[in-house]
Amino acid sequence: MRRLIVLAVAIGLAGCTTLRPIEGTSIELRQRISSGELLEAGDRVSIVTTDDKTHRFAVTGIGPGFIDGKADSVSIEQIVSLKKRQFSRGKTLALVGGVVLVAGLAVYAAAQVAPLIALQATP
Repeated sequence: MRRLIVLAVAIGLAGCTTLRPIEGTSIELRQRISSGELLEAGDRVSIVTTDDKTHRFAVTGIGPGFIDGKADSVSIEQIVSLKKRQFSRGKTLALVGGVVLVAGLAVYAAAQVAPLIALQATP
């Protein structure tokens, strides 16, 4: 039972984030990125560039004119749109409530079934 709860929590933590579009024109996005206001190392992003390619990676650094990831790098001047993974309170509350509800129902069902099994086992 403990392993099931740990697994549910681990899966749930991944579900507590959402990839959200960052508002603004491509010029505004580029200015905000260059100023260091929008992104920092560790942020998970999805970037569409002027060649219509989508780049998805975790930001490892932001240098002069580039956003670097572990295996990818994007020129800030080529950015058309940006989505950033952000924590979602609503999803987290719903997930925690769902896990607690399912665990409670499982315990209740086990408590109801155990006496019936004991009655059937007696000769």
